[in-house]
Order: sequence, then C-alpha cells, then structure tokens
Amino acid sequence: MLPIIGSERVDFDEKIAVRNPANGEVIDYVPSLPRDYIRKAIEIASDAFQKLNSMTPAKRSRALMEIASLIRDNATDLAITMTKETGRPIKSSRAEIERTAQIFELASSELKRALEGEFIPLDLYEFPAGNEKRIAFIKREPIGVIGAITPFNFPAASFAHKVAPALAVGNTVVFKPSSLTPLTQIKLAEIVLKKFPEGSVNVVTGNSEMIGDEFISNDKISLITFTGSVSVGLDLASRAVRNGKRVIMELGGSDAMIVLEDADIDKAVKSALVGRFDFAGQFCNATKRLIIREEIEKEFVSKLRAELQKYKAGDPMDESVDIPPLISNEAVMKMKEFLEDAINEGGEKIFEGKVPDKGYYFPPIVIKLQPTSRARILREEVFGPILPIVPVKSDEEAVNVANSTQYGLDASIFSSNFSRAYEIASKLKAGTVIINDTTRLRWDNLPFGGVLKSGIGREGVLNTMLEMTEPKLIVYSR
Repeated sequence: MLPIIGSERVDFDEKIAVRNPANGEVIDYVPSLPRDYIRKAIEIASDAFQKLNSMTPAKRSRALMEIASLIRDNATDLAITMTKETGRPIKSSRAEIERTAQIFELASSELKRALEGEFIPLDLYEFPAGNEKRIAFIKREPIGVIGAITPFNFPAASFAHKVAPALAVGNTVVFKPSSLTPLTQIKLAEIVLKKFPEGSVNVVTGNSEMIGDEFISNDKISLITFTGSVSVGLDLASRAVRNGKRVIMELGGSDAMIVLEDADIDKAVKSALVGRFDFAGQFCNATKRLIIREEIEKEFVSKLRAELQKYKAGDPMDESVDIPPLISNEAVMKMKEFLEDAINEGGEKIFEGKVPDKGYYFPPIVIKLQPTSRARILREEVFGPILPIVPVKSDEEAVNVANSTQYGLDASIFSSNFSRAYEIASKLKAGTVIINDTTRLRWDNLPFGGVLKSGIGREGVLNTMLEMTEPKLIVYSR
C-alpha cells in the first residue's frame, strides 16, 4: 500500500514489510520515503491550508459527518485490515472502527463550541483610559500545518483524534503512522480525502527519527502531536519547543489499580482482566500494576486465576479469542526480560496461561511482588500481558506504591466507601482516576493525558481543537 502526498500515491525503492503478528507473515509493504518526500508533503500541506479554509466551518462540520458515515460503510474492511496488521482481536477492531466514526462526529459537533469566539464590552474596565469607546472580540484561528505521529496499538482511533480536530478548525496535516501498522491509517486518509481538498491530509511512511527531525526543523510545521514512548516524545518536545512549535504529547503510563478490602471483589477481578489483558496489555492506559489490601489477596487471586483459565489465546480473526499476539518478536523478547527481572527480584509466579507456538505470542502471567521490590515491571511501562500483584497493609502504603513511578496517566480505586476512595484519588499522581472501574476507559471528548512523564497537554476532541488554534484579540475603537 502506498502513502499519500497531495493527489499522488508515492513510492520508493526501499520498502518496509508490514507483518501479521499472528503468524509473522508479510501482508504488505510500504515505502521508506527519503527526506525530500517528507518536505514535499509539508509543502503541499502548507499550500492546501488556504484551500481548506475556503471551506466554511459549517461545510467542514458537514464533511466530518459524511466521513463518519463512510467509515461505517467501510467498517468490515477497516476492521479486518486492523486485525491483520495489529493482531488485535476482530471483535475489538470492529468496536474501534465505530469509535473512530464517533470521533469524527464529535469533531463536527464541537467545532461550533471551539470557534464561537467571545464579545467583550471594554467599558467594563477603567484601564486603559478611553475604554468607553472600545469593544473587543476574541476569535480562534487555525495554527497551520500539524505534524502527527502515532504508535501501533490503536491506529484508527489515534488517526481520528489527531486528524478530525485538526481539519475541523482549519489545519492541514502531515501524518506519520507506525511502520508496524500503517495500512488502516492510509485507508482512513483515503476516506477523508473524499470530502476534504487534496493536500489536507498527507500520509508519509519511513524512518521515524528522520521524519520527526523534519517536523521539528521545518518552519512550515506549527504543532507536533505525538503519541508514543517517553524517551522519544520528550526529546521531540524539547527540540520542537526550542524551535517555537506547539506540542501535544501523550507518552504512556504504568497505571495502578488499587483494590481495598471493602471492594466488590468480583467487579474488581473483571476490571483487572479487561485492564491488563485486553489486546494483551498493549495500551498506554492498561492496568499495569495491581495493588491490593492483603486482607483480600487470597480471595482476589483465586477468583482472578479461575477467570483467566477461561481465556483463549489464538488467531485474532477468531471471534472467541481473548489473548492475541504481541505486535512483534521484539515485544515478546522484552516481556521475557521483564519476567526474568521480576523473578530475580523475588517475584512469585502465580499464574501462567498457554499460547500458540507460532506467531508473536506471550502467555498471560500473574506474578506477586512485595512493595519494596525494585522489579522493572513496577517502575517501567510494560506493553504486554504480565500483571504484577502487590499486597499492602494500609491505604498509605497503597498510595506510596502507586506513586513510585515516573508516570502519571490513569489509576483506579475499588472501594465501597466513596469518601475513602476520593481521599486516595486526591493523593494519586495521575491525570485520570476512576473509582470502581477499569483504567482502560477513555471518553473521547474529555481531557486525556497525564502528569509527570506521561505527557504534555491533553487530548480530547475539544481540548485538541483548542490546542490546535490560536486565540486572537481584536479591538475596535470608535
């Protein structure tokens, strides 16, 4: 499949193989474009800016609704493509395609709120003198060309979260998908370009470091929106800001789930299963650490193991599969390193599932660790199906363990006492705290992001629109 620059489908001799994680087989190739192609894409996006803004906001709003309809018309093809390139279970892929359509609809509806502006009678203020003869308007204007970079794990929704708000407020986009999973996003760009001018969205594939560097150094890029690793994101952000660019960074997490002794244990078990093992744990807001009061540890673990034994690993195209493959063999090797380190640090393996021999599979594992453990899985972001359980003696100890990482994306607390849960939530270093539900929840029009090294700024359709526009003050004096 070929990326899109302006009206062209561009190719280059050097290729990147896109593999099916379920069997390791190549399903397609995309070109690894040289730097001059990336510059050309940015130039075309810059030239398309005026064409895009010749569409009134009302027409852009209608076009976004029409795109949502086209996404639903192509839902089966998009879901199959996503499952083949990501290994995500087909039932989950279908849900993401529907969510993607809804994000475009949200962008359409929130466009009015983002751009409605404000009128201010300046005679409300004594200073500066003469305000009785002045009025002011505040309007929001598009920022320019957006450079967007996304990871492998949710290609459709991440495309929508970056592209739909940008187009809604009048920005053009140069979009760089993960080289592991570019196919769904190229197909979505094709759909978008049926309703928006050519050059409004350009998709480039190739070396991530080179493309990111061009986004940073090119004067025509006004904002970089990035979802991915902390190390890459913070480097991009620091360099981009030095060049006077805006940034939105969603950089991952090590989300803690705290289960208190007064919790609904059955509900907490179900939430832990979804939180850790959905898509084999390959989400930034997956439940990556389970912190439990020692009074209920045995009961919780017994019920968790019983439910995990029912989980089926296998071909993600099978509707009954719960545990899919990881994205690559490198990801499998990394999980092995995390597990070995945890055992060396005193971890006790209390459950291990079974997975196919062929493909990039890693078994679901539950491992018990002490609060004082220095195991990497309690400190770093783990993109795989290993669930560490840490028993604690007090609420204070639970908070200390939860806050013992460099991340602060999401967290959850399970308790029947709201006041107690709220007090703990107020002490947690996290962008979102969810009481009595999984960390895997996200509301597409509410702020999403984190503190510490989990990000800069917030995503969410309206929040992203505001980040991607500049407020302008216009004053009229008579």
